[in-house]
Amino acid sequence: MHLALNEDVQEKLYKELSASVKENGGTLSAAVLEKMASPYLHMCLRESHRATPAFTAAMWKGNSHKDVEIHGQTIPKGNMFQMGHISFDEDYIDDPFEFRPERWDAEGVASRKDTKSEVLDHPFLRDPFSQGARRCPGSRVANNEILAMISRLVLDWKISVPDDNIESLKDIKHDESPIKPIFPQMKFEAR
Repeated sequence: MHLALNEDVQEKLYKELSASVKENGGTLSAAVLEKMASPYLHMCLRESHRATPAFTAAMWKGNSHKDVEIHGQTIPKGNMFQMGHISFDEDYIDDPFEFRPERWDAEGVASRKDTKSEVLDHPFLRDPFSQGARRCPGSRVANNEILAMISRLVLDWKISVPDDNIESLKDIKHDESPIKPIFPQMKFEAR
């Protein structure tokens, strides 16, 4: 969906993947999917995780022992509260509703160094699989499947959204919860 809504991003990714495949003897292989060979592909995936996180809340927390005061607000004992995701917080990220993979290039990361936005580069926010001992055991397989699928789709098809009423992610409707999008019809043209 992100690539269909952002034709310029899709074309930049297509050019990168085409060049990487050509350098690899015309074959889409694990070598092409590596970060060194296709850095923009990895930036697109990272931006996709930021723009549409698997869960809109970082975690739920209960205060079962006593009232809790946070920034002058008291949350009474026995309540649950949601610790939100900072992916769309303008205090941390510029133009949060814009799909911009370049946020994750070396220059973007360096520009956040020693600012409060540096938290965006923390390993726990890098992808939806967590980190360390609690990392999803299937994360490598899932990540490689995503990279391979997106690469093959972009190399074979130009993807667009023909509905003039849908210009950005804000225009996508959701059913029942913020993690259940209702995808519009997409158009696939062979490259």
